[in-house]
Amino acid sequence: MTLALPSIVSAAAGDLASGTQFDAVIAVYPSVSEELVSAFSSITAYTAIDKSFGSALTLVADQKVAGGRLILAPTGSLTGDSDDVRKFQEVTKAAMKRAIAAGAVAPLFYFPANIAADNEDYSHFVEVSLLGALAACFDPIDVREHYEKIGKTYTVQKIGFHSAGVEFSADRLAFVNAVEVGRRVAKDLGSPNCERMTPIKFAEYVQEYFKSQSVIKTSVMEDIKVIEKEYPLLHAVARCSLSVPRHFPRVVKLEYRSDEPSKVKEHLYFVGKGVTYDTGGADIKAGGVMRGMSRDKCGAASVAGFMATVAELKPKHVNVTIFLGLVRNSVGSNAYVSDEIIYSRSGKRVLVGNTDAEGRMVMTDPLCQCKELVLAERKAGNNVPVRLFTVATLTGHAIRAYGPYGICLDNGPARKANISPRIQAGGHILGDPFEVSTLRREDYAYIAPGAASEDVVQANDKASSATARGHQYPMAFMSVASGLDSFGLDKEKKDQIAYTHVDIAGSAEELSGTGFSLPEVTGNPVPAFAATFLL
Repeated sequence: MTLALPSIVSAAAGDLASGTQFDAVIAVYPSVSEELVSAFSSITAYTAIDKSFGSALTLVADQKVAGGRLILAPTGSLTGDSDDVRKFQEVTKAAMKRAIAAGAVAPLFYFPANIAADNEDYSHFVEVSLLGALAACFDPIDVREHYEKIGKTYTVQKIGFHSAGVEFSADRLAFVNAVEVGRRVAKDLGSPNCERMTPIKFAEYVQEYFKSQSVIKTSVMEDIKVIEKEYPLLHAVARCSLSVPRHFPRVVKLEYRSDEPSKVKEHLYFVGKGVTYDTGGADIKAGGVMRGMSRDKCGAASVAGFMATVAELKPKHVNVTIFLGLVRNSVGSNAYVSDEIIYSRSGKRVLVGNTDAEGRMVMTDPLCQCKELVLAERKAGNNVPVRLFTVATLTGHAIRAYGPYGICLDNGPARKANISPRIQAGGHILGDPFEVSTLRREDYAYIAPGAASEDVVQANDKASSATARGHQYPMAFMSVASGLDSFGLDKEKKDQIAYTHVDIAGSAEELSGTGFSLPEVTGNPVPAFAATFLL
């Protein structure tokens, strides 16, 4: 399985000239400066007659530079209150697309000296720039398969970069490659339509990809009877799909262990929501809002992508365990319905309020399993700090509340461990921004039992975007239904378990597509997780 990753090479100043290994030069800068004019004398004639020249993405012919193509790619202001490193990511992505359209297959990015000097917000601007460029020249697996059928070949072979005055080590370049590999796996899994990436095909992709990664242990639960017993809430969501064998559910487990256990500082447990299509179930998504629900698998896609990054970097300081809950939330005579009471893995009686709140159902039992693994490790004498995460395109409320940004929120032990602010800081430096939200007592009050027949209520009967605290209270549900609420701050520190919920409904895709088309899948939050836990 190839991800078609172009080679990235550090270039010298001399490589900017014509006749070198590159066929276009892309200059990235805030505004036209004397240094830029000195580096590319051909633009002097343009600046002399046009005061606005160089303030927008522009391609000019310049026989003195590699390939005879000079693309000017201005970031604009980098010092405003709301400016951040995404300006590099956005402009290099656009510039790379322009270079490809011009016929370039080996462009070289040039960054003037002191472009972001002494500004810690831009400490990784080269990495972010390269990730922007790489995003522009990637097609997910279903597109690559189509290209193979029609005989189209992949174009961009190499990307060079020259940043005057910036030390860019081999380790930093390896980190860029690893993050991009993770994003590409996430996009391969998250982008395709619901038939190309059914639960079964999703699991097959993961197995095939990690088969060549000896540091990752992979297992797939296929037995429907075992899934029903071990993951009863997930099984309830999948129940209606069981009449269609190709839509059968899967639960995938991935494990990475440091080869130097004494250096491990924390053990990360991730549960990813992989709803390959979400009709809403019996509470069907009406009025056109079913559109795009093939992307409801991006939580599982992103954590699988993060594990691909882990496999590339082989960090000494972390262990990682991942569960992917893969189901199709279909509608029909065997669908689970509101008012059902279903026992969770932890033994809690769950009153179903809305079958379109299926993501929390899919993740709760694997989250409970993570809790069990943590307790088993502690009983065996392993007291490495643990961090549990659920990652999902979970709620429309997340988009209503924070727009295009990922959201993270902590339980008490995770808040004390500063987990969400760490993710926010990591995302900030790699152009994958996060907002920090807060779990509060109202969230637990909403899902509290109202009768002796239930222990916890899954949801109300309204869309999350029409519900107060619609992205917060699902975490309270998962905490209670999994039994994690018994390991909070009211316990001795050694008995506490840190749990952070990550809602990427706003950041898993670009803001909009072209015309009526679906938006592009971003691969986030692979960069944020990599910056937070692997740098």
